[in-house]
Amino acid sequence: MRAGGGGVLGKLGKSSILVTDIANQFWCERQMEYNYLYGKKYTKYMAQGKQLHQELQQEVYVPLTIEPVTYGDFLYKTAYENYRSMRSLKEKGLCRELRVYGSLNGYRLSGQIDELKVVNDRTVVVERKTTDVDRKFTEAYTRPHIVQVMLYRKMLGDIREKKYTEENFAKIYEVGKTTLSDVFKRELNAMGLQGEMLDTGAMYRKMFGEMYTMPTLDDRLEVVYVDRFSGKQISSIQVEYKEDEMGERISNVMKYWNGERESAPVVEAEKWKCNFCKFFGKECKAWWGQRDLSAAGK
Repeated sequence: MRAGGGGVLGKLGKSSILVTDIANQFWCERQMEYNYLYGKKYTKYMAQGKQLHQELQQEVYVPLTIEPVTYGDFLYKTAYENYRSMRSLKEKGLCRELRVYGSLNGYRLSGQIDELKVVNDRTVVVERKTTDVDRKFTEAYTRPHIVQVMLYRKMLGDIREKKYTEENFAKIYEVGKTTLSDVFKRELNAMGLQGEMLDTGAMYRKMFGEMYTMPTLDDRLEVVYVDRFSGKQISSIQVEYKEDEMGERISNVMKYWNGERESAPVVEAEKWKCNFCKFFGKECKAWWGQRDLSAAGK
């Protein structure tokens, strides 16, 4: 399993690839890279989106409010919240904010699924995106979101079919070498958690056990667009998962992570995106000087 320290991951200061990294390559690969090299700006729209996700999560279960101190604490918190979330899927037919892990072409891959819901005894993957009410849902705009929800479906399928197991995870993330900090453990004790429920390895086994036995994954996926201010649904698109198509979509982007090519800017037909990029005309000069940029495809 490849990790950071060299190649593109080392250059970007990363140890794994995020699902959102790959999705963002389908918006603008150069922008995705520059966000790591020069710093991503945290906007009020991101804050609004984060708040909405937290509110939706709390409709299903209350996450741990204890702040992790060490890497071991962080691993435990993720496992515990994922376990609770997967229990909610079986008991209520719904779970939200599920952290998922896997591998892709030998690289660590991770992401956070917005929602899983059970419909007709099948598990449906749902991705939620906050946007403006007057948004035009063009192919160029929805393409990254479609890739994102398809990757989540692939990762869940790999886990459910045990192509990626708790043993894979424990080895890669060195779960057996971690311990909980004293302050974190005291807080868990105060919540009434004892014995096996304080063991990180046991918690991941419980988490993966729930994922192995989740209802059959549906090939119908959903991307839901909600108003960034009110949280009300604006539109949704249905996506059909096809593994062969998924492979074709990501084969070229993986050449970037393999170091086989440099990052690519947007194609000329989508250079209107540059109007909304903080790197345009500064770090990125791909379409600088082309003053006929149009936002028609926004």
